[in-house]
Amino acid sequence: MKDFIAIDFETANRNRYSVCSVGMVFVENDKIVDSIYSLIDPEEPFDPMNISVHGILPTDVEGAPTFNTFYQSIQHHLENRLIIAHNLAFDGYVLRDSLARYNLMPVPSKLLCSYQLSRRLIEGIGSYSLKSVCDHFEIDIINHHHALSDAQACAEIVLNLSREYELFNLDDVFSKTNIKAGEISPGYYRSSLVSSSKKRKREIS
Repeated sequence: MKDFIAIDFETANRNRYSVCSVGMVFVENDKIVDSIYSLIDPEEPFDPMNISVHGILPTDVEGAPTFNTFYQSIQHHLENRLIIAHNLAFDGYVLRDSLARYNLMPVPSKLLCSYQLSRRLIEGIGSYSLKSVCDHFEIDIINHHHALSDAQACAEIVLNLSREYELFNLDDVFSKTNIKAGEISPGYYRSSLVSSSKKRKREIS
C-alpha cells in the first residue's frame, strides 16, 4: 500500500474507551510524510497494570484534550483513508468504542491489521508481535508502547511488507493473503477478516 495511516492507542485501564494517548503516522506514495501524537484525558481512572506498560501517569494527562475533542480536530485527515494498526483487534475497537462513548459519528475509513498481514506472509518467525516483526525487518523501535513509536513501527512494517510482497492496493492484499479490509463509517463497524478459503498462502501468492 502506498497511502495509509498507521495508528496506535494506549489506554488508561481495561476499558477500550479509556484512551490516554494516540499516535498516527501518515504515509503517502510509499513515504512517511507526517505524524501526530497527543496525550488524551481518558476521564477514567488509571490502572497500575496499564501504567506499567506505557508509563503514562494521571498527572501527565492533566490539561490534555479528551478523545472527542481530539477526534473532531483530526477527523478530516482520516476521511476515506486506509487505517492500519498492528493489532486491529485492539486498536480498531478502541476507536469504535471511544466514538460510541462520546456519540461521535466516524468518518468513513478502511481498516487493516499489520499483525494479520505478517502472519499470512512471513514464514519462519516464532511470534508476530510488533517487536518480533520489527526484528525480522531490522526496524528499530525507539520506545516500545509509546503510541507514536509503535505507530511508526507499524508504518514501517507495512511499507516493508508492501515492497517485499508487492501489495500495491487492497485487491493485492486480498489475492495474496485472503484478508478482506474492514470498514468504519457512521453506524457501522467491521474489523478486517481472513477469508475462510482453504487455499494456503503459497498457493495464492
